[in-house]
Amino acid sequence: MTKALATDMVLEQLEQVLGVDQFPTEAKQRGALLLSRLKSPVQVVLLGRENSGKSRLANMLLGDAVMPTIPDVPALEIAAGPVPRTVYLMEDGSSQQQNAAEVGQPVPPGTAIVRVEHPLPLLNKLSLTEVSLTGSPANQQAAADWAIQRADIVLWCTQTFDATEQALWSSAQDALKDHSFLILTKADQLLMKGSLPDRIAQLEDVVAEEFYSLFPVATLQAITARQPDGTRDKDLWDASGGKALLDAILRLVDTGRTADTDNARMFLNRYAAALPEVTRVAKPAPATSGPPKSSPNSDKPQTAARLATKGNSQDTKEVLSKALEFLKNRANTLINTLDDTGPDKQVFVLDHCLETANILTEMMLDLELTDPLVVEIQDDVMECTDMMLLFQLEKTEDAAADAVTLLLQLKKGMSEVAVA
Repeated sequence: MTKALATDMVLEQLEQVLGVDQFPTEAKQRGALLLSRLKSPVQVVLLGRENSGKSRLANMLLGDAVMPTIPDVPALEIAAGPVPRTVYLMEDGSSQQQNAAEVGQPVPPGTAIVRVEHPLPLLNKLSLTEVSLTGSPANQQAAADWAIQRADIVLWCTQTFDATEQALWSSAQDALKDHSFLILTKADQLLMKGSLPDRIAQLEDVVAEEFYSLFPVATLQAITARQPDGTRDKDLWDASGGKALLDAILRLVDTGRTADTDNARMFLNRYAAALPEVTRVAKPAPATSGPPKSSPNSDKPQTAARLATKGNSQDTKEVLSKALEFLKNRANTLINTLDDTGPDKQVFVLDHCLETANILTEMMLDLELTDPLVVEIQDDVMECTDMMLLFQLEKTEDAAADAVTLLLQLKKGMSEVAVA
């Protein structure tokens, strides 16, 4: 079974299951979230200061000059659409549109996001949103926080990634950092100045902690590689760094989509009894290799997407051992960072616990369904994830305490199985 066919089957069956009136309400909320993720393109956000090369990078990735330059707009999105058009999403929730991709001037007052739609094939997989960090430090932090909440993948565009930028990025959760790239734009200029190798060396340790990888990109050279017929000059495209970056993004998009499909498949396998005609959805064979990480960090959790590169039939106790070690590391992270989270500690705790439960759900996909212990373990993890979602909706101190307690109970149960 191909990955595309498996995803189509999951989508169809997930919609079918969620349509059952007797389906548990709390489970339906999680299922709806999974369905929404599978139906939506991956959200890629280009983030950085003004004149950091975000628009050129977007046009380079898309292979077409469709990202306009618009001053004083909070966010500019390029998304899939049947015909070129521009949509102005207003702060009050309304929208205005014009039947052309060219953005009219001036932009209507009260515009929150300018969305430019195009029928480009790449946009069926991902959308690109450009967010500039401008104004006061508070405004920059607000823009960064908004972008971080929106993004599945962040491309941080910079030539320095200085202390101020690092501070703005520090609010991102580890799960997003593990799916984001630091892009040294205008790499050709840095190379001509003789500073590119030193700049990469200076950022090596930061990238290992804060990003999936670093890519120096000569954006203008990459754009020049595009020929009038739409093809690219291979030598120019390769030398610019554009090909390596686009390939890495697409691999990350594909592994992320696979993880979403696997989560939905596991959800269906748990609740398939809600519809007699729904059967377990088989998991397609995993890819034999994943995207290389230029700056490995052994302290980062290995999600299912990374574990999948090691094989699909791992011993139950081996997976449980990794899961328990992951829980221990997550607990240490929570303890060590809790004092730096500000007054809304419960929000940080709930986000941390939900992220932990989601990654555990992915890790459980490496267990064999034929093992009688596996079904019970998977049910416990899925129930934990469902409860975490409800706790996060409450956002109270009691909910945060209950979330931590639930993870401790889950850890105890998994430990008992692991030593049995």
